[in-house]
Amino acid sequence: MNNYTSDRPGLGRRKFLLGSAGAFGAVVLGAAMTGCGSEAGQAGSQLGPSRPGGRLRSVIAGRSASADVLDPHEAGSSAGGAVSKNVWDKLVAYNNDLTLRYRLAQSLEPNADGSQWRINLRPGVVFSDGTPLTARDVLWSFERMLDPTRNSSGDLSMVDMSRTRADGDLGVVVAMKSPLADFGSVLAGWYCYIVKAGTGVIDGSALPVGTGPFALARWSPGDRTLLRRNERYWDGPVPLDEVEIIQIAETEARINAFLSGEADVAHEISYLQARTLSSDPNTTVVVPPAGLMGAFQMRVDTAPFDDPRVRQAMRLAVDRQAMVDAVYYGYAEVGNDIYGKGAPFYHGDLPQRSYDPQHARELLREAGKENLTVTLPTADGMPGMLEAATLFAEHARAAGITIKLESVPADTYFSQVSGKAPLSHVGWWNYSLDYFYGQTMTSSSPSNGTGWRRPGWDAAFAQARAAMDPQRRSELYRQLQEELWNDGGYILHSFAKRPDAAKNYVGGVRNGVSGTDDWANYATTWLAEQ
Repeated sequence: MNNYTSDRPGLGRRKFLLGSAGAFGAVVLGAAMTGCGSEAGQAGSQLGPSRPGGRLRSVIAGRSASADVLDPHEAGSSAGGAVSKNVWDKLVAYNNDLTLRYRLAQSLEPNADGSQWRINLRPGVVFSDGTPLTARDVLWSFERMLDPTRNSSGDLSMVDMSRTRADGDLGVVVAMKSPLADFGSVLAGWYCYIVKAGTGVIDGSALPVGTGPFALARWSPGDRTLLRRNERYWDGPVPLDEVEIIQIAETEARINAFLSGEADVAHEISYLQARTLSSDPNTTVVVPPAGLMGAFQMRVDTAPFDDPRVRQAMRLAVDRQAMVDAVYYGYAEVGNDIYGKGAPFYHGDLPQRSYDPQHARELLREAGKENLTVTLPTADGMPGMLEAATLFAEHARAAGITIKLESVPADTYFSQVSGKAPLSHVGWWNYSLDYFYGQTMTSSSPSNGTGWRRPGWDAAFAQARAAMDPQRRSELYRQLQEELWNDGGYILHSFAKRPDAAKNYVGGVRNGVSGTDDWANYATTWLAEQ
């Protein structure tokens, strides 16, 4: 087995004979801002009226005990994200429709060119210990996130902390290193939680406080987390007494826990499981309105993918419609090799790339790479991974490409393999183009899994994210996406809607798109009388 190393978080473990993969990343940004409320999606009938209190048991993908992280500025797994959003809160967050929702911030105000932004905090918010939220907490959180030893260090890399200051108790004036047209879409990113000023190490040795709907009661790394209702929650009331978040890395094991009655809600179930459970009268399948990117990534700085003809051949060697039909059981739309379908500034006018194994053969012949053999490490880390990898290997044979599937542990796949191997799965959820490109596509991006480093592209991206005129910004983003479509390292074959499952005695389950504020957020969830 090849050795791939990284200090980024990963997912579960399982042994299998045939590998496959598909991973997720996804859509995007919203320039419009709305109020703090949200729609709670719940299909299916309840067995009885709601009752106050109770403990909800939720099973979700996690990591090994040695790799699990509690700190919201470092936790990278699905389980870590669920804990973070239920204990802490962000200044703004994504809605399902990809607009932005004000949370701890009441408003964001840019100056004329986006070189400075003012954050106006929501009055009356307190932490779970009763301490009022102030500008000092925001400044502390920003400084903490920018610590180069943390995974969050790249999220606010555009902020110039030397010129950022408090303006009264509820105002923060944020200076940018270079102009930024949409600071809100960055603040809605994965790690951007506000912690209490003075917060040091967050490792469970002492219970941290937050402004979220629940407070941490107990944390067992790689196993389970117990949360208790935050009676001081600013956006309450919260119906549940407690939430137990149970970590299980493997997709099949998660659904088994749900079916056996060990969990009331199961996140990240497989698409076949979702189709089967949709006819179960005791279960509600919760389907989000938008899909996540199912993709493979090629490192453009590593042979054989350093040749653009090889990359193009690989993109032509996958049957996208077959992926949607066979892997995702209809819970998906065909992808076109660029991130962010449905997002503002997504380039939906590009020609749809189709399955063309003959053209792929011709390109490989031109490159001197006929009968190409490549290795794809894969794991049962996320729904559809095994199936997508196996199907891709079948499709590629018609183009003369042999894809060898290599089984690796699921609980370390996204920390030690993804973006390190020449060909791998990629895991990103729904964010703005601004946030996603800043994290993955510039020469200095912290998660550049395709090795894409183009100074000209970097300069154009800096112009796009600084363009205050939406039309100019759209034009620049179209140019950026055209270059990636022609020459980049993604084989983005589908946008898959990732379903969850809930017992019918569970109400108020939000149909959140992964990466938004609603996914795995239990602030509105309740249990029915049985």
